Amino acid sequence: MKTSFTKTRIISLSAAAVLLAFAVIFTIVLPKKNLKPELESGSSATLVKVIYPEISTIESTFSTTGKLKALKRFQLVSQVDGQLETSAQLFRNGKTYQKGEILLEINQNEYKMTLLAQKSEFITLLTSILPDLKADYPDSYAEWRSYASTINVKNDLPNLPDLKNEQELFYFSGKGIMKSYYAIRSGEERLKKYSIIAPYNGVVTLSKAEAGTAVRPGSPLGEYISNEGYELEVTVPLNLKEQFKPGNKANLTSADIKGSWIGKITRVGGSIDESTQSIKVYLEVAGSELKEGMYLTAELMQQPFENAMSIPRKLLDQENKVFIIKDEKLHLQQVTILSKQGDYAIISGLPAQTALLSTVIKSAHEGMDVKIDNRQ
Repeated sequence: MKTSFTKTRIISLSAAAVLLAFAVIFTIVLPKKNLKPELESGSSATLVKVIYPEISTIESTFSTTGKLKALKRFQLVSQVDGQLETSAQLFRNGKTYQKGEILLEINQNEYKMTLLAQKSEFITLLTSILPDLKADYPDSYAEWRSYASTINVKNDLPNLPDLKNEQELFYFSGKGIMKSYYAIRSGEERLKKYSIIAPYNGVVTLSKAEAGTAVRPGSPLGEYISNEGYELEVTVPLNLKEQFKPGNKANLTSADIKGSWIGKITRVGGSIDESTQSIKVYLEVAGSELKEGMYLTAELMQQPFENAMSIPRKLLDQENKVFIIKDEKLHLQQVTILSKQGDYAIISGLPAQTALLSTVIKSAHEGMDVKIDNRQ
């Protein structure tokens, strides 16, 4: 019995020893298999992604936004005394007129009567000198007699007959004919100012006129603009001034309405904004959908950039440097900025097929160990 018990104990101990040996083996072998990636991932080299920008000729545009202003603007100001007629009831913001239509009228009855009296006096004066004219200047009598008979007080005075010599000029001036004639012609021009006529097709943008209101010279009555052409004022950096010349075209779009329009540069500002180091560029554009005050975005064509690269702007630091990868290390490389367009920048100064760091690393520094992620 004792022998059997001993054998059983020996077998149990042997089995325990075998199990212990397997446990030791698993403890040693398995951690080694799992440890390898951890060691690799714990390497000092940072895994990064790169891009290889190509050198090429890049077509470029410069985007900028400005506000539309009417090309033609007419500030309505009264030039005479009087009372506004009922036409003022229609003269309201948004009212459109065609060229030649009456915008506003000022009562002209009193002044018109005064002018009619002046014309009647002129006819009386002219006929009173005809007998002396016949005696002193018989060659001119028939022409002046005919002129006097053609005058109609309801119409503008016809032009005076040509004076043949200096003596006739002195004669008619001495009789008061010349002074009376030019006073009436001045009055006829003044009479026209009692009616304000639309100088072009347009729309009222401001109205200060009320029917029955008494006005005097200098009284503001409103504002009238052409709706057939607008000017877009935009700002461009000073370093791009030579890119934009009168005659160049641009594509214009709105964020608020559909459609696009073609604008043409008409002039470039002569002064520089010192705070922003920029200049003004002015473009003409027309379109039935356009209104004064709208904001439009202009895509101004620039000269193509040769031997250039396009890269994301986020890869540039404040000193216009980028990180390139060489011999598995980061190196700061100075580049030249040719243009910035939205999220991209056009640069030069890098050799072709340069590995450019595209992963944003806050702690990136010169000489940092990196490893390119070949899975990208």
